[in-house]
Amino acid sequence: MRETVRLMNEAEANFTSVERLNHYMKNIDAESSSFRCKPNDQWPNKGDIKFSDVEMTYRESLAPVLKNVSFDIQPQQKVGVVGRTGAGKSSLITALYRLVELRNGYINIDGIDISLIPLNVLRSRLSTIPQDPVMFSGSLRYNLDPFNNYTDDELWNSLEKANIKKKELICG
Repeated sequence: MRETVRLMNEAEANFTSVERLNHYMKNIDAESSSFRCKPNDQWPNKGDIKFSDVEMTYRESLAPVLKNVSFDIQPQQKVGVVGRTGAGKSSLITALYRLVELRNGYINIDGIDISLIPLNVLRSRLSTIPQDPVMFSGSLRYNLDPFNNYTDDELWNSLEKANIKKKELICG
């Protein structure tokens, strides 16, 4: 009997997933591939980030999760974002990567409004360090350079500069 209930719950969850995918395909617009600005290959080279009167909502019918957020992060400045659950920490990253477009305001990186940059360029030039540990699948090389943009020598040089070229594997 328990097995039957478990199988029914799994089937319902699978149908719900299909229903959601169908809803997303029919009701959510694809991300725009148009752009008005393509920064040079060195962008961003300083790391100057400016949020100005940023307002963001996850859906039109919902209240803003970010409202009139303004701050400047200077190049080389180290910043920590802290707050309670629901304070908007993850929403700042969502706005920075343009996973959701802003309702108002703008975000500039090195003087360029990120709303004008193609998404593939913007997202390939930014990186974040997650707060939770992650187990990678695939090779270490693939995880360091998933688009195969760098030579092995360049990757080894980067590992050396980060002081992690030589690490001992400790097995318990």
